[in-house]
Amino acid sequence: MKTSDKISSVILWSVISAAFIGPGTITSAITAGSLFQIQLLWAVLFATIACIFLQEVSARITIANGLTFGQTLAQKYGGNSRWIKWMVAMPVLLGCAAYEAGNILGAVSGISLLVPGDGKWFTVGITFFAGVMLWNGGSRILSLLMTGLVAIMGFAFLTLAFQTDFSFIEIMKSAVVPIIPKDGEWLALALIGTTIVPYSIFIGSAISKGNTVPLMRIGLSISVIIGGLITAWIMIAGSLTGSFSSFAELAANLQGKMGMLGSGALGLGLFAAGLSSAITSPYAASLIASTVLGAENKKTVRAVWMSVLLTGFLFGISGIKPIPVILAVQALNGFVLPLLAYFLILIINDGNLIPSVYRHAIWFDCILICIFGVTLLIGLNNVDKAITTGFQLAANHFEVVLVVTGLALVVVIVQLINAKKINR
Repeated sequence: MKTSDKISSVILWSVISAAFIGPGTITSAITAGSLFQIQLLWAVLFATIACIFLQEVSARITIANGLTFGQTLAQKYGGNSRWIKWMVAMPVLLGCAAYEAGNILGAVSGISLLVPGDGKWFTVGITFFAGVMLWNGGSRILSLLMTGLVAIMGFAFLTLAFQTDFSFIEIMKSAVVPIIPKDGEWLALALIGTTIVPYSIFIGSAISKGNTVPLMRIGLSISVIIGGLITAWIMIAGSLTGSFSSFAELAANLQGKMGMLGSGALGLGLFAAGLSSAITSPYAASLIASTVLGAENKKTVRAVWMSVLLTGFLFGISGIKPIPVILAVQALNGFVLPLLAYFLILIINDGNLIPSVYRHAIWFDCILICIFGVTLLIGLNNVDKAITTGFQLAANHFEVVLVVTGLALVVVIVQLINAKKINR
């Protein structure tokens, strides 16, 4: 395996890290750091590992049978695939549009911290640049651009993280010991949802065509690990501030503690994150339209990504503050993850779709089931909490959530065992 091939694979897969390190990641991670210091670092580690495993399965499916994840869904479920495809595609497409609003708003917030100017004109410029890249840029050009923007983000937020006083032991303990502080459940889900971005699973499937499994694993793992490290650095940097309601307030806080270096690093990182995600979100929507919903007309596919980009543009010029919008989108998208994990588990273990040489060992399936269970548990618990709060009920019902999650796990395990028996 040539070194140049490995580098090319990392560049190709940098689209994934660029996709999930957007303003949503920055918002969620900084909010977690400002409220709970580094107590939720474990959620970043879990999400990074889970992202690698789920992306690996999605890519492996495409490498094994030449079909994308969406196309394989259609093949597996035949006549029943229409409602399944729409059930999977619509929440993700809506998520792309909602993410795009946060992406452009975040990029505008970032550049506004660096240079004075009218935010509406910044919105026009960012939208125009993203549109040109999507219209003319191939996957290679996009990958190179994303690599550069991820490097800028990494440098900016590592600079901020170095200003904190946490010891290596404290950081490692917070990363491996799961603790959910009071009122921290929603942020834990947001951190998971912002890392395992549902639409990135479809991007990974599409870009893996023609790859080999070893090259895919190298590019994917390095890209996602770098993304996870950047997310951790953002959270650590967020601990420098005691409150976070706007990027301007955060910049002023950092400038008071670190001088222009603090506000400049935040602005640069936020702008790079917003711009990269402002391109990848519409790109993902176009892939979902073509590979999941089967849109073959080039004009139709372009209309999809244009609609997503336009949504972000309209939010950008409306003056809506990005923080509440971004946090809500990150958390709600986390609910899509168990559904995608469920389908990935069933497809990769289907002997009619995946040759035996490409199927995983049982330990890999066990990890996938754990990922499914954890994402489902956190998601259902937050639904219960929202209902309890909204209707002013006396208490939450975590025991019920635990039972429902357990029953869902039993169903998945039984289906997996049956698939293993059929494959024999």
